[in-house]
Amino acid sequence: MLSSTSKNFRIRRAVPDDAEAIWRLHVESIRMICTADYTPEQIDAWTRPHQPQNYVDAMANGEIMFIAEDNDRINGFASLIDSEVRAVYVSPSAVRKGVGAALLAAVESKAIDAGLKTLELSSSLTAVPFYLSQGYVRGECDVHRMSGLDIPCIRMSKKLIDRRN
Repeated sequence: MLSSTSKNFRIRRAVPDDAEAIWRLHVESIRMICTADYTPEQIDAWTRPHQPQNYVDAMANGEIMFIAEDNDRINGFASLIDSEVRAVYVSPSAVRKGVGAALLAAVESKAIDAGLKTLELSSSLTAVPFYLSQGYVRGECDVHRMSGLDIPCIRMSKKLIDRRN
């Protein structure tokens, strides 16, 4: 199991028992951090389908999840499936403390270990500056249809470089 420590938090691979805490953090992050870029209706449509079992099922179906924790409190999570970064979400209290960058680095390291050369993702409008700062390149505008509403996002990608050698 991957485990690394950075600043005051530890990155580790998520397990099904983490699902409820991941769910709570995911919904809280969207509801508190994305308000400048999305309407209340879009945020509700985005968060409504999420349930703890979704994360358990995703892990069972090959999605690799990492969490950042300190003192047994989850401050963020990230996930990867195939060559797609599915999520990087940080607790509102942990924004700009290196949690997101550490989680994304864990995902990228796992991708490099798997022999991947490129990662892709759909970024929320809110997270585009974060991904740009991490070396991702902005692509086309896109939308996710959730609970009957369009949620705008931006396609992004990054060529991976194995710097461990």
